[in-house]
Amino acid sequence: MIRALAYDKFGLKPEEIEPIVRDLTEISEFVEVRTQIQIIEDDPTDNIFLALAIDGGADVIVSGDHHLLDLEEFEGIPITSIRKFLAK
Repeated sequence: MIRALAYDKFGLKPEEIEPIVRDLTEISEFVEVRTQIQIIEDDPTDNIFLALAIDGGADVIVSGDHHLLDLEEFEGIPITSIRKFLAK
């Protein structure tokens, strides 16, 4: 998460990232991922998010990653962009 928040597109300074991570950690539910999924071939590291959604009983996957967004849905779990999610 820290690495992703450091992307230039977010425009965050290092001192701004720590409080965000701390706040998210406080409201997060940690899930042990046991499911093995190999659906996304172009970027296999994205498969962990699908497995996490299954093992965590997610209602929706919110992402900015086009590999996930291109699926639109996985195992009955809708996949949507951050913008669309916030608009609902």
